[in-house]
Amino acid sequence: MEYQPQKINCQNCKVDFVIESDDFLFYEKIKVPPPTWCPYCRFIRKLVFINERSLYKSTCGNCGISLISMYHPSTPFPNWCVKCHLGDGWDALDYGKDYDFSRNFFEQFKDLKYSIPHRALDQNERNGEGCEYSNLCYTSVDSYLSYNVVTSEHIKYSKHVLKYNKNCLDSLIIKENDRGYELIQSNKNYNSTFLIECDQCIDSHFLFDCLNCINCCMSSNLRNKSNVFRNIQLTRDEYKKAIIDLKTETYAGQVQAKNEFLQMTKKSIHKYANIKNSVDIIGDFIENSKNVYYSYGIINSENVKHAFFGANTIKDSYDTIFAGKIEECYEFTIGGGGASKVILSLSCEGACREIYYCDNCRSCSDCFGCIGLKKKQYCILNKQYTKDEYFDLFEKIKLKMNSMPYIDRNGCKYTFGEFFPFEISPFAYNETVAFEENPLSKDESLTLGYKWKDREQKLYTSTMKSFELPESINDILDTICDEIIECPNMGDTQMQCTFAYKILPDELLFYRQMNLPIPRYCPNCRYHNRLIWKNPFHFYKRKCMCKILNHNHNGDCMNEFETLYAPEKPEMIYCKDCYQKEVG
Repeated sequence: MEYQPQKINCQNCKVDFVIESDDFLFYEKIKVPPPTWCPYCRFIRKLVFINERSLYKSTCGNCGISLISMYHPSTPFPNWCVKCHLGDGWDALDYGKDYDFSRNFFEQFKDLKYSIPHRALDQNERNGEGCEYSNLCYTSVDSYLSYNVVTSEHIKYSKHVLKYNKNCLDSLIIKENDRGYELIQSNKNYNSTFLIECDQCIDSHFLFDCLNCINCCMSSNLRNKSNVFRNIQLTRDEYKKAIIDLKTETYAGQVQAKNEFLQMTKKSIHKYANIKNSVDIIGDFIENSKNVYYSYGIINSENVKHAFFGANTIKDSYDTIFAGKIEECYEFTIGGGGASKVILSLSCEGACREIYYCDNCRSCSDCFGCIGLKKKQYCILNKQYTKDEYFDLFEKIKLKMNSMPYIDRNGCKYTFGEFFPFEISPFAYNETVAFEENPLSKDESLTLGYKWKDREQKLYTSTMKSFELPESINDILDTICDEIIECPNMGDTQMQCTFAYKILPDELLFYRQMNLPIPRYCPNCRYHNRLIWKNPFHFYKRKCMCKILNHNHNGDCMNEFETLYAPEKPEMIYCKDCYQKEVG
């Protein structure tokens, strides 16, 4: 059948969006109806189920040990440590329920979800020591207050640490770095600080969009340079003196350098998107891929649309978040590892196949509405069926979901093919990644029907205010590790401030080795300040801003593109051709 593009009015935001011809073919292939929510509303709806960074002290409901959990202690379902939850001492089939055709599917799924044990942190069993305070942490060692960490070690206060990083602090979206501080969207750097969108740089600081540089500082758009300061070539001795004069070992010197750096980047050339070795792309930070559209952070992938952070190799999939090594998946959030046809599901791992509306299942196939199963087949609401019984009941449930839809608080209708209603999420809006991508006030969140969690007043008393810290790292004593330092933001809601923070012994050693002052704000406040460097996941149609005459255009360049840079942002955005002519 040949399809034509169709304009649809989003159920949620009431704004029109277009379903393209190829989209209809994809939905037909995986046997789901076309979406009734626009891509951005679908994106936020999934993010409401992802709590990365709001952690709480709790107790394992099985073995009784103290633990750190992404679930608030008031959450009604059982909360187990990673070892107990991944162990063989329980069977999720014991929680199975018969399907009740007099009730809506999503209500029954919520009943099951809120009765079954949940893993306190999303981790695998291959982590080493020191990962007790990190969420979405896999096959890593010594990861502290870091999130979405893969195959890395000695990581603190960082997020999206995407394989083979070592000794990195306060960083965001990094891969294969060693000894780094405040690295953002940067790869394969060594012994460097404050790098934004930089690759393969050594002993460098305060760089934006630089490649293969050694001993460079306060510069942008450099390629294969050394001893460059403020984009001026210096001798080695001149460069050393310039670095000393910055006095970045002091907090005042670091603040002044950061302010200068921020102003410098606003005047630098920005490419509309970071795309490497790829063809037919609309997205940002895409590598070695083809036919990837409206996506971010994707590697080695093909035929992908509306994907946000792909760990590795996504094929023929739409609407995925934090997923990798998957094929023919749709509306799938967190997981992968060889999965195929995982549809409308959460946190499923291993070689899952042909599963719908499942949560936290591992290596399962032909399951519907199941939670916490391992290596099971032909199950519905965690109850075992024969093959024939399963497929017969599955078809009947789909029909019933269409004739008895779930209606959320905003009047949106959920039939078969819609992702889980946000009311099912155990998290408050401001606990989730949705709050970062689409910030809302408490009143706005409650008006839209989301839950909200007020920050809890901490009971500890600070022993030092941050302004009392010595200016230079050279004047910091080992006793700083005994202090509880008050954060200046004092519990600011928007920053998710933790009121106070401590300096760990190995953290202090890192600052000394890197000649960095002690930070004056808590890790959460530092994280939210860092987000200014990452564009929200929202695409805009824009025109190249290049006016340089020798770039094969007279006057303004007329090239157009889609980018994550919003029109109101001050940066100078160039198309691919103009950027390559000017920067290389």
